[in-house]
Amino acid sequence: MLTIADVARAAGVSITTVSRVLSPGAMPHPVRADTAERVRIAARELNFTPSPMARGLASRRSGLIGLIVPDLADPHYPQIAGGVEDGAREAELAVLISNTFGDVVRMTEYLTLMQHRRVDAIVLSGGTSLNAIELLALNDCKVPLVLIGRPTIQVPWPSVSIDNRDGARKATRHLMQIGRRRVIHLGGPHTQTTMADRAAGYREAMLSANMSAEVLESDGTPEAGYARLQRRLAEKGPAPDAVFAATDRLAVAAMALAADRHVHVPRELAIVGFDDIPLAAQLRPTLSTMAQPAYELGTVAINLARHLVAGDPVQSVSLAVELIARQSTLGPGGRYT
Repeated sequence: MLTIADVARAAGVSITTVSRVLSPGAMPHPVRADTAERVRIAARELNFTPSPMARGLASRRSGLIGLIVPDLADPHYPQIAGGVEDGAREAELAVLISNTFGDVVRMTEYLTLMQHRRVDAIVLSGGTSLNAIELLALNDCKVPLVLIGRPTIQVPWPSVSIDNRDGARKATRHLMQIGRRRVIHLGGPHTQTTMADRAAGYREAMLSANMSAEVLESDGTPEAGYARLQRRLAEKGPAPDAVFAATDRLAVAAMALAADRHVHVPRELAIVGFDDIPLAAQLRPTLSTMAQPAYELGTVAINLARHLVAGDPVQSVSLAVELIARQSTLGPGGRYT
């Protein structure tokens, strides 16, 4: 097996010089341009690739990035994970992915485990309940930490996120603009800041239009959303003519219930989701939604993490969301029917 010593002999330089050329992050000392080129030519001719383990020992880095997500069954998070993995692969890093299933205790255990595995940085995705256990675990984290999707709260960690409140306002106003007046919000648990922000944006839009707000809270799963909306539609009095769902998974549940009750979407019930998961465009009718750039959230996060590891200053990033109007609010051909 070829070693760095073989490259040094072929190039006529010291082993230290080869290390400085082939592992510049580990040994940031200048090497003359002609000498560096001679080392690179020798490495190419020998078909030599530096060992990741050896480079890690030299740089005191593992080349590993930890990614913690709430639920990989939610199509939103595999898109984020794809962005993180692609960004890491480009930088010759590997990613360890852990799934918390929304359990704060499990999340804290993964934070500890990843630090024991000597990851260079941790990317933490998903909303937060901001409880004491979680904040304590984050404060105790000894490696660079980047947050994805967290709300705009005063925390010491850089984040890449979207404006959930503004996105919810836009979704609600879209339903008003197509003439809906009994718009309800099918949301997740109010203890999660992402869900709370989207509910707050909905309320703000309704209040600005002098309309009554009604929030149906669930645990965020499609099953719970279906059951909660089912109870509401069974009640006496005027039925809602529109639903703004806090996630696309909840919107899909609303569409399923409408189909089961023979309620026409969008003529009798218009529905808007949030996320723009791949399934949204494949449903019939297709789902109107607030599209957030999930893949880009991942690529920006890994870029922030790399800068943190290098000791560079970083700033939090906010990405835009976009309304994608489809058949669940607009009829076939882009016309409301």
